Amino acid sequence: MRKLFFTLIFAVLSTLLPAQQFAGYTKRTTLYETYQPAEITLYNGQVIQQKEANIFLRNGRLLFKSGRHDMEANMAQVRSVRFADRHFVSIDTTLAMVVDTIGSSRILCTTTIDLEAYSQLKINERLISNIHLEWDMINAVSSRELPDSDVQYPLISHFYVEIDGKVVKVDERTLRRMLPKDKHSRFDFYLQMPGFDWTSRESLTLILELFED
Repeated sequence: MRKLFFTLIFAVLSTLLPAQQFAGYTKRTTLYETYQPAEITLYNGQVIQQKEANIFLRNGRLLFKSGRHDMEANMAQVRSVRFADRHFVSIDTTLAMVVDTIGSSRILCTTTIDLEAYSQLKINERLISNIHLEWDMINAVSSRELPDSDVQYPLISHFYVEIDGKVVKVDERTLRRMLPKDKHSRFDFYLQMPGFDWTSRESLTLILELFED
């Protein structure tokens, strides 16, 4: 019941914020359960083969092992990170996964723990902790009674596109302004298509193809 309640909250929020999406829950604060080999490319062109790397979901930054210590990389130097299954590029200080490539353009996505939503959920837990729920006659337990393994961090994804080397957050007004005027009618047609979604790979592919014609 508690998780269903939280999911409904995020479902409502995701309909109000078109360029971001509730991305489920995680019990980890890192992308991978164990540190993974990665190829790190720096802005100066240097390529580093790191045997143990990960991504910190709190802020989307690169982590690596130095002896027994977990270290956070200086993101001002990191251009991209390639794991065996995923490729990331740096947007400011956050790593964004390359979702798809369309010609010279790319769809990018950052996924991090939604700290604001997590704080709100903890408040909601306290508010309902002593309320007797009629459904199934279940009494919610307080967060203090929950074991550590029950901690669930909500994830939020933000979508970006890279066009002609410029990375912009997905936004209808911004993308319309970047398009030549003779393509505005097709742009508007795509937006009115049933199922068009600013967080969908298929929908964003249609938009990026306009920049590749």
